Amino acid sequence: MSKFLHRGVLTIVVILVLGLVVRNHYVLDSQKLDAAIKTELPTGTPKAQVIQFIQARKPQYCDDLGTHVKARLTGRAGNLIYRKDIILDFEFDARGRLLSFSKKEYLTFV
Repeated sequence: MSKFLHRGVLTIVVILVLGLVVRNHYVLDSQKLDAAIKTELPTGTPKAQVIQFIQARKPQYCDDLGTHVKARLTGRAGNLIYRKDIILDFEFDARGRLLSFSKKEYLTFV
């Protein structure tokens, strides 16, 4: 009985750890993204640094449109059922310094 209980507990722990790893790898967390943008990209950040920030998150696309940089990040929603797309739009002044950003989220059933 002890071996059975030990294996059962071990199996449950392994499943939980794998679930957390999968969740952290695939889930696109809007709150973490917002916090990272506010912390790492304050107003006045150079455009090159903003583009580096976006590229580090492996966007589906990143377009430099002069005074705007637009990017699309894709991942899973927190429930792992829906696909989540986040469209980021960073606005820059004439010197290439960050003025503001906006974010739109879309959920798609896959």
